[in-house]
Amino acid sequence: MEMRSRRLSKDNTYYALKQKIIDSELEPDQAVNEENLAALLGVSRTPLREAIQRLENEDFLVRQPNGRLRVAPLTITEVEEIFLIRSMLEGHTARSAARNATARDIQRLTLILEQLKHSFQMGDKQDVVSYGFEFHDYLSEISTLKTFEKVLNQLRDRSLRYCRYVSLHGDWNTQADEEHLAILQRIVARDEDGAEQAMREHILSSLSTALERIRGIEQT
Repeated sequence: MEMRSRRLSKDNTYYALKQKIIDSELEPDQAVNEENLAALLGVSRTPLREAIQRLENEDFLVRQPNGRLRVAPLTITEVEEIFLIRSMLEGHTARSAARNATARDIQRLTLILEQLKHSFQMGDKQDVVSYGFEFHDYLSEISTLKTFEKVLNQLRDRSLRYCRYVSLHGDWNTQADEEHLAILQRIVARDEDGAEQAMREHILSSLSTALERIRGIEQT
C-alpha cells in the first residue's frame, strides 16, 4: 500500500508539473528551481526530482551547463517539425477513420464539433483547443492505426503546449472551425482521399497560424 501511494505521488507530481508547463503557468524559458517548484506543487523533493528527470527526458525542462533548470523554450524549428509530422500521420488516421467510422463514431465527432463551435462563440479559447484535440484524438483512436496512435501520443503534449500558448496570445480564426467540419463531412461521405487531404490542409493551416503568432510575440 505504501509503495502504491509513493508511485501515485510520483506520477501526480509529474503530471501536475507537466500541465503547468503545457498551460504556460510556467512560461517558456523561465528559470525554475527545486525549492520553488516543491512549494508550488506542495510536494517533497523526492517525487519532484523524479518528475523533473522525466520532464528533462521529454524536453519540457532543460538543464543548463551550470546545472540550473529552465522551462524549455518554444522555437520555430520545433513547432514546424511537430506540425509537419502531425500533418503526415494524421492525414493517414483521417483516411482510415473515413473507412472505419461507425454511426456512433460520427455522432460522437459531431457532438465534439458542436461543443468546439459553442466554445468559440463564447470566447472560451482554451476550451476551443481542448475540443480540437479531443476531435483529433478520437479520429486517431478509431483509425485502428496503433503505431500511428502511439507516435502521435508522444507528440501530443508538445503540440498542445504550442496551441495553448497561441491561444493565450490571441484567437484562432474561424477557419479552424470550418476545417474540422470539412474533415468530418469527408469522413461521413467515406471519402478517404478527401479526408486525408482535408486533415493535412487543416494542420498546415494551424502551423501557419502558430508561426505567425510566435513570430509576432518574439518581436514584441
